[in-house]
Amino acid sequence: MKLEKFKEKNSKKIEIILFTITCVLLISGVLLYRTFAIFETNDKYDVMNGRVEDPGDIYFAFYKDGVIQKEMPTKNEGYVLDESKSYCGVLGSHNQNIKVSMTEDEMIQILGVTTSRTKCNLYFVQGKYIQGKGIPVIKEGEGLYAVSTSDDLDVEYRYAGQNPNNYLMFNNELWRIIGLVNVMTSEDKVEQRVKIVRNDSIGKYSWDSTNQNDWNEASLMHYLNDGNYYNGIDENSLKDHISKNMIDENIVWNIGGVSIENSKILLTKDWYRYERGTTVYPNRLAIWKGKVALMYPSDYGWSFANLNPNIRINCLNKSLNEWPSECYNNSWMYSTQREREWLLTPNTDYWYNAGVLQYGIIEYYFHEGVEATYEIRPTLYLKLNSKIIYGNGTEMSPFRLATIEKNFNINEIEN
Repeated sequence: MKLEKFKEKNSKKIEIILFTITCVLLISGVLLYRTFAIFETNDKYDVMNGRVEDPGDIYFAFYKDGVIQKEMPTKNEGYVLDESKSYCGVLGSHNQNIKVSMTEDEMIQILGVTTSRTKCNLYFVQGKYIQGKGIPVIKEGEGLYAVSTSDDLDVEYRYAGQNPNNYLMFNNELWRIIGLVNVMTSEDKVEQRVKIVRNDSIGKYSWDSTNQNDWNEASLMHYLNDGNYYNGIDENSLKDHISKNMIDENIVWNIGGVSIENSKILLTKDWYRYERGTTVYPNRLAIWKGKVALMYPSDYGWSFANLNPNIRINCLNKSLNEWPSECYNNSWMYSTQREREWLLTPNTDYWYNAGVLQYGIIEYYFHEGVEATYEIRPTLYLKLNSKIIYGNGTEMSPFRLATIEKNFNINEIEN
């Protein structure tokens, strides 16, 4: 009997304990659901938990093209973090003080966390890395486009639109990112480099003061690469040594030419092919090795975009010599403040002409020749180890660069 009474008492105690535990779990479950309802998970989709020292846990939910995923999409799949959509917070809110970013080596960076158990929704989209910064690739509107540069489907990435977020602080001035461009290096390798151009003109200069369209000997080439501009002597020159060290000097620039007749009919893709061709005026070279030069006509042609994809197609199928206002008014490279601007590609018919961006179209023949003084916007390629560490590319918050060593320590930062 004693044993039976003992069993009965123990059974009641167990029931009480189980009831208490059930109530606690139920209440905890309700509280957790109310706190993290927006970050719900199930058996198929797990939220990753990453431990940080302070202030506590950070949880990540990954979305690929808007659909939640088990694992984080990678750059090998062609995906980058869409920082404009990704956010962190508690209670399902968006904490504006928390900044989310991701480096090219796929390290997630969360800045500004002050509350423990913070949740981050990370959205990944098709994109490319521009100096270590993931940039979404779009098909309409303003932004970064994938462009097919030739019939064999070589692809580059160009910023296009009336005013895309491609502003970059370089030499303590505003520059613009043209895009990610295929280039030949001095090691005879074809690689992609980021190409940039100064936002404003440095002034009016001759392409060549002796009226010869040989870029390897041109007075402007010397001015930009070993003269007053490169040595930081003139007012709008390269005065910042950190920026100068970010210029890639190992790029082979193509300076194939175009005849006057062809310049009137060439489409953007055709210009690209001629620029990289070998047709030149007699006794000229088709390549040049240096640091600072000018834009190509094709750079201008791919800078146009519109919310209507059909208008973009129509403009790309028109000669740059005949672009209507609906084309050049939607190009960030066009400005009414610059009547004429020198371009790099020379003329093959005469020794004294080169391309000019004039009133929104490309012109190729001027009686005064390359000794005429037109607007100049220096153009160059960046080294691979100069990385974007700050900014969103707007004019008010331009991208800022730092030189990153192999161990990813910041060596130099622009002020």
